[in-house]
Amino acid sequence: MSLKAILTALLALYTLPAMAATCETLASVALPNTTISVAQTVAPGQFTPPAEAGRGAGFQDLPAFCRVVAKLKPSSDSDINIEVWLPASGWNGNFQPAGNGNWGGSINFAEMANILRSGFATAGTDTGHIGSVANFAYGHPEKLVDFGYRAFHEMTIAAKAMVSAYYASAPKFSLINQCGGGSREALASVQRFPADYDAAGVIGFDGHKTSLHFGQIWLYQATHKEPESYVPPEKYPIIHQAVLNKCDALADGVKDGLIDNPEACPWDPKEIQCKEGDGPNCLTPAQVEAVRTIYSPVTNPRTKAKVNSQVFKGSELGWTAAAGPNPFPNAIEFFKWVVFADPNWDYKTRPVNFDSDVAIAQGPALSALGAVNPDITGFLNRGGKMLIVSGWADAAIAPGASVDYYKAVVAKMGADKVRDSIRLFMIPGMGHCLGTTGADAFDFDSLKVLQNWREGGKAPEQIIATHYQNGKEVGKRLVCAYPQIAVYKGTGSPNDAANFTCKVPR
Repeated sequence: MSLKAILTALLALYTLPAMAATCETLASVALPNTTISVAQTVAPGQFTPPAEAGRGAGFQDLPAFCRVVAKLKPSSDSDINIEVWLPASGWNGNFQPAGNGNWGGSINFAEMANILRSGFATAGTDTGHIGSVANFAYGHPEKLVDFGYRAFHEMTIAAKAMVSAYYASAPKFSLINQCGGGSREALASVQRFPADYDAAGVIGFDGHKTSLHFGQIWLYQATHKEPESYVPPEKYPIIHQAVLNKCDALADGVKDGLIDNPEACPWDPKEIQCKEGDGPNCLTPAQVEAVRTIYSPVTNPRTKAKVNSQVFKGSELGWTAAAGPNPFPNAIEFFKWVVFADPNWDYKTRPVNFDSDVAIAQGPALSALGAVNPDITGFLNRGGKMLIVSGWADAAIAPGASVDYYKAVVAKMGADKVRDSIRLFMIPGMGHCLGTTGADAFDFDSLKVLQNWREGGKAPEQIIATHYQNGKEVGKRLVCAYPQIAVYKGTGSPNDAANFTCKVPR
């Protein structure tokens, strides 16, 4: 072997990431307010989640990994459980945690498994309590802070320390890519702890927790103002079809069952008001008024200030959870345990007040739950990238909040600063989160978009999403960076993304 070849081989050895520790020695890593109970190598296919996790299947194909289990106690009332999983081989050099939906309360082992399979080091937390309801917050303000942002941040710090100790190398790229409750964790990280992550995927925007539940209860009160106001779910398809008939082709120029610019849809529910009495294919006057209210922004009746975005025309098939016989379950939890701190609160006998109750929810005591600060200077100065994706037909989390936040960031940071760092994609017809299930569902590789953006430096201007109907793929859809929408070119199948182009709506 030539001298040059020997030197090249030696250089390669020195540039490979070396293991600084065995898995078992990670038990002795000293971290503030941290007690490590487990640090052990898990053989391929041998992981079984704790019994309380309730998830006993889906882990048989996991590769070998180093599992670290720890408890964090940043406050005297904190009890945060975390797990850190480190690939025993094939680590891609990056870190990506698993997020939490709804009220947290458990480690998301299934998501951690998906991330581990992709070669990432990963971590998860129960957000500082056990159980998927909000009673943990009753009389425990520190636990509310843990849930709001502290548990996820402390988990991130501990996980990165384990990565560095195990691989003798800090993560090259740390990103979070989550939907719903996990998107709030992503937003809180970007806003409060800009050094935690290099990129953030915010899917199904949940940053405005102190106002989004007012939006959910708004739908319930609109349809329960009086008995005649109730709109039976059997009428939702009728309303939905009437909206499509009016606005389907209005913005994009083609009838494809999707409304690209629902903000500009002029349909009025009075167009299907019953001529007399009631009927299965029309709305009574009281129901017309209820539907109009659903399409209206949540407002303070005294000040007229906007409290939360409305749900938009095209979302009708998803109204059941909030406008059905009972309010949205997460909203009940929020008002009972967090806003009113009253285990006996009942939404029928003490309706939510959109003036005084908003003042409580958005006061300093609950500020840990909000993640809508538009000042993300620290994140952008580090070269951070944020991808925001929402569905215009989301009825669980009003999608206008995504648009409101994006506009607020542009106003605060300036268009030039935001141009290469943040992109918002509003997908017509999509409900809550990317996926393949539902009457209309859309999916694309948001992780790949983030990675390509960070590595290539060019912000995405458009995305090709796969369109599913009732679980079956029906085509591809062009999705454009806000404020542009996809407009039909005039020929070809509407299920082919190539037949659309991006334009700002008129």
